[in-house]
Parts: sequence; C-alpha cells; structure tokens
Amino acid sequence: MRSTLFPAFLAAGILLAGLPASVHAQASAPVAIKKIEPALVESPQITAGSYRKTRPPQPTPWLEVDVAFDHGDANAPGPKVADELTVNYYIVLNNAAVDTVNPDGKPTVLTGSVNHADIPYGRGLHTGVFISPQTLFRYFDGKVPAVITQAIADVGVTISDKNGVVAMDAWKGKPAAGKTWWEDLSKYTQVTGRLMDKDQTPFAALAWDYYLPPKPKPGL
Repeated sequence: MRSTLFPAFLAAGILLAGLPASVHAQASAPVAIKKIEPALVESPQITAGSYRKTRPPQPTPWLEVDVAFDHGDANAPGPKVADELTVNYYIVLNNAAVDTVNPDGKPTVLTGSVNHADIPYGRGLHTGVFISPQTLFRYFDGKVPAVITQAIADVGVTISDKNGVVAMDAWKGKPAAGKTWWEDLSKYTQVTGRLMDKDQTPFAALAWDYYLPPKPKPGL
C-alpha cells in the first residue's frame, strides 16, 4: 500500500506545480493603508430643471472619512482584479463631555462596514464613509463641531478579504504589535447603522471614479 500511494501523491504534486499560479494560488494580495483622512464637508448644491429649494443660511456639514490604500501589484502576472474586500470602520466621536448624550462619560463610537466587489490591483485606491449632518447634530446635542478635531477623537480601519484581515490602521492611535484599541469597545458607547457609503449621500454623482463603488445588492 505504501509503495502504491507514494507515486500517486508525487504525481499529484507534479501536476499542481505545473498549473498556472492563478489556478492554485489562494494567498491574499498585499494591502497597505496609506492614509486615513477625515474632514467636514458641506452638502453639494445641485439644481435640476425648475426644481429649486432655498439652502439654509449656514448648512451643517457632513463628516467624510477617506481611506487611501494600495492593493496588490497591477504589473504582476496573473489576475488583475480581486473578488471582494470588506472595510470596517470605527469612528470615535469627540463627545464624551456631552452629558445629555453620554451621561456615563463614554464617547460614542460609530461602527459599520462597506463591501466592495471586483477591486482592481493597483496603487492609490480609495474607500470611504460619511456621517450625515443629522447624526452629528444628534450626538453633539445640537452643537455640530466646526473643525474635524472637535468632531472625532480617532478612526480605526480594517480591510479584509476572504482569508481575513489583510490591513489595519488608525488615524491617531496606531495599532502596535497587532493590538488595536477597537478590539475592546467597552470604553465607548457603540452605535451601528449611522455610517453611509457615498452612494447613499448627495455626493453620489460627484467624483464618480474616486471611491470604489459598494458591492451591488443581491438580485439586481
């Protein structure tokens, strides 16, 4: 039995070794987060035909988190596109002192994720999320911050493929030795369902090629 099986295993190994890398390679493409850039931005003013509305004298801003990253090598042999990436966000609002919102003194952390499909390999890719003016208004008790450092304390980001987390970084509190501050959210009041991808905002039709689009919904 032993002498019969060994040649079979050896032959299988030779066959696999002869296959193209695209067939048997399952390793994750390297991903590197290059920059996390939060900003406060005003809603775009778009008019269409005769439909016009008067804008408020001082429009409240949206909060945008722009994540730039590199993904694989576009010049390497093999596939040029990955199936899917999931980007998880942990955005800590700088509102611990807002007693009416956080009577326990814990700041609010807004969490959510965006799934992307058919992601090209290359440098200078962007993913992002937005927080609406109404959400900022709520979690700052009606006093929307004027500058980004007043709005958020930190932003954590992880990027995952089918094999797990392939990159992580933070705006301020950089992960050290694989440890991240968002592994334990007991120091925060966690809120989900408040982060929007670009397609859910008034910015959807603007700078179309800048952000990777979200994964299409099933059935469409």
